[in-house]
Amino acid sequence: MSTRVMPRRRVEDRCRPLLLSIDLQTGRITAAGELDRAVAHRLSDALDALALTGHRTWTVDTSGITFCDAEGLRVLAAGEALADSRGCTLQLVGPAPFTARLLRVVGMGHLLDGPAARPTGRPVPLGVT
Repeated sequence: MSTRVMPRRRVEDRCRPLLLSIDLQTGRITAAGELDRAVAHRLSDALDALALTGHRTWTVDTSGITFCDAEGLRVLAAGEALADSRGCTLQLVGPAPFTARLLRVVGMGHLLDGPAARPTGRPVPLGVT
């Protein structure tokens, strides 16, 4: 029996990159790839950029998201809190079925359903203050 030594790779090398496209004219971010702890800060930066625009609705096209971990959820919750603090709305569109299920399970399904479905007086999820 032989043993093969595999070179060590960083977490960032093993995951699919998160590709972001930001359209400041329309207030839309398109995300594709894995939204995980290694790259979720990039989405946070993109949401900060939308905060500098005059758009009342910030749209994130999540149809290309293939994975989302707790850090990805935290960034989405923080993005919602940032939008709320600016009198704006964060809306996620086009999620894959597993992403939609995940968001609903953790109490963030309202981000998929549009402003009319948002409960008032709800606590901010995942410890975001």
